[in-house]
Amino acid sequence: MWTLKEAYTKALGLGLGFDFRRVEFDPVQRHVRVDGNPPAGWRFRMFTVQDQEDHYEGVVAEYLGGTSMEIFDETVAHDWLKIYDAVSFTKNAIAVLKT
Repeated sequence: MWTLKEAYTKALGLGLGFDFRRVEFDPVQRHVRVDGNPPAGWRFRMFTVQDQEDHYEGVVAEYLGGTSMEIFDETVAHDWLKIYDAVSFTKNAIAVLKT
């Protein structure tokens, strides 16, 4: 629940400045409501990352416009999700910054 709320409020550009009590998420029924209504025009992509014995869940919130709202469970790895350990990430970032 927290990751969806955080993804949504960060996508709004408000982050923790948004009152999380205004966002309701039922993970079983896959219902999202903001101030009692589904947030029109939003897509939420829920995904899981397994790192050895550790299990992480994340959500990407994306505003598309329109009147519908979509929630997807990403069960297959996509190319938009990259997983790095801290050392590899730092080395890659340094290499990119040097170019």
